[in-house]
This record gives sequence, structure tokens and C-alpha cells, in this order.
Amino acid sequence: MAVAGGKTKYMSKKLIAVAVLVAVAIFGGWRLLGGNKQSNSPITSLPKVKIAMVTFPGYGPLYVAEEKGFFGDLDVELVRIESIGDIRAAMRSGAVNMYAATYDIFQSTKGVAPEGIGFVVIDESHGADGVAVAGGINSVADLRGKKVAAEPGFPPYLVLQYLLNKEGMTLADLDFQDMPTVDAGNAFAAGKLSAAGIYEPALSASVAAHSGAKVLASSADVPGLIQDLLFADEKFTKENPQVLEKVADGYFKALDYINTNHDDAYQIMAKAFGVSVPEMEDFKTGVSWVSKEENKKLFNQASDVNVFKTYDIVCELLKKNGDADVCLPAAAKLTEEIINNIK
Repeated sequence: MAVAGGKTKYMSKKLIAVAVLVAVAIFGGWRLLGGNKQSNSPITSLPKVKIAMVTFPGYGPLYVAEEKGFFGDLDVELVRIESIGDIRAAMRSGAVNMYAATYDIFQSTKGVAPEGIGFVVIDESHGADGVAVAGGINSVADLRGKKVAAEPGFPPYLVLQYLLNKEGMTLADLDFQDMPTVDAGNAFAAGKLSAAGIYEPALSASVAAHSGAKVLASSADVPGLIQDLLFADEKFTKENPQVLEKVADGYFKALDYINTNHDDAYQIMAKAFGVSVPEMEDFKTGVSWVSKEENKKLFNQASDVNVFKTYDIVCELLKKNGDADVCLPAAAKLTEEIINNIK
């Protein structure tokens, strides 16, 4: 009886197993034919990412990430829009959902808060932006009442504002000329200005052309001030934090690739910006790309130099000089969560 009973139980288990397999097969076929359309676990795809930027070689690693597939399963499109006003309009309309900008460009708004949440630092100027001064100008205080030119919305203009602020001065203490950077460089080289905010390569060329001139200070003297971040639409950030993580991670993978595959990476970046590889390499001497480890430090509010502190400093500078009238706290416009979630 024991043997017969054991066999009966064994046969019952076999019949149950066969029944289950048949049911799975039938159910699977039904699903393929469109059954159970009201499933609680629908398959969803990640939203497309459109990142707007001006033409600036500092954004090169994003093109390496796009070319090499480092964004993984994300559909990422890099969009050139040369006017910051047009970029802001594109963000408001939903035509793009991210854009690259420095602290000052992001915050230079009036009557309305800037669009977006900053989640990753991508590059930093290390000497590529500065203030050239004529012979006899040895300090910021010497610029009081002098004719000085710079282009609002560009990094050299912010360096100038920062230097003036440290001296207890503003643009109102100068005979300030709002002038396109190229024109400012030419005017300085011709001896028509006492100082000018200029970026490379015009900075070095203007100083060389003006006897006795020198660079009073550059972005190398103000670490952390001139950095580009990626800002994402606020609603998009709340709904798709995993997408922001994939974008940041793709950027970091591109940096690793640049470090290990120099020739191929620089060819990709040079092609993207219409320059030669030597020109791309020369540009890189004044700019650094910010690694994952550096980002973790920058998004740590306990660090001496961090994005939150810099953001607030820049907004106060802009407000003091009339370039912005809305200063939201950095914590409302920056998030450390994305960087902290990347291992």
C-alpha cells in the first residue's frame, strides 16, 4: 500500500505539472495575441532626452557619449541653439528638456525664476577667461573710473564682477562698456580701453598686442566660479530621475574613454565642433572636464568649494550689478541626489 500510495502521489504531481505547463503555454500564447491588456505592469520606454547647448568645445564629452553609445538605452539628441534666450524658450515650451549653462548664464533672468534643476557639473574654466589690463593697472582698485569693456552673459564678465565685488566695487564704479568680446579684445589691443574681459584665444592675443599689458586675473584664480552644469526641466527631473542618472553616467563613461582612447575621442569632438584635432587639444589646456569623483565633492555642501555656495555667490553678484532680480536659494535649483545615486 505504501508503494502504491507513493506512486499515486507521484503520478498526481506529474499530472499537475503537465497541467501547469499547458496552462502556461496557453496563457503565453494569449498574451502574445493581446490578452490581458489591463495588466498592472505595462512595459514603458524611457522618454527621449534633448540637450540644448551653444557651440562650445567644453561640451565635447557629450558628443563622445552619444557617438559611443554610453547613454545606453536612452535616446539622446544634442541640440545647438546659439542664443540663451532661445534655449530658455525651448525649455519652457518642452522642445528640449535639458541644457548646458554656467551659473551666471542660468541665473541672468529678470522677473521670472530660471528654468531647470542643476544635477551634474561637466566642465570648468582654468584660465580660459580673464581680465586683461593696460600697463600701470596693478590692482582692481586702479580700475575705478576707467574705461572697461566686457560682454554680459559670458564668463569673463562674471570674472570681472567677482573681482570688483572682492574690492567692494560694482560695475557702476567703472566707465563700463557693454561690448561683444571680440570687439572688446580688439579695442583693448588698440589701446582704447584700460581693461577688458576676454576669453581665449583672444585673451592672450590681445595682451600680446598691447605693450605693457597683462592678465590681471583669470578663471584660474577663482576656482569653481566658471563651471558648466546640465540643468533639467523640473517636472522631467521629478518624474525621471533615472534618466538624469543615465545622462550623468554616460558623461562620466565618456571621460574614461577620452582618457584611454585619446585619438579617437578627440577626432569625435573635433568633428562635432568643426575644428582640427590640434585645435581641440589646444582648447582643452584652459578647461577641465569634471569627473564623477570631483562631482561628488562639488555636490557635497561640506566641501570648501561646492556648487551650492558658488550658485548663491553668483546670484548675489548678478543682483548687485543689475543682471538678475530673482535669487532663489541654491537648494531650490540644484540637486545632489543624482550624483549621490551614481556608484
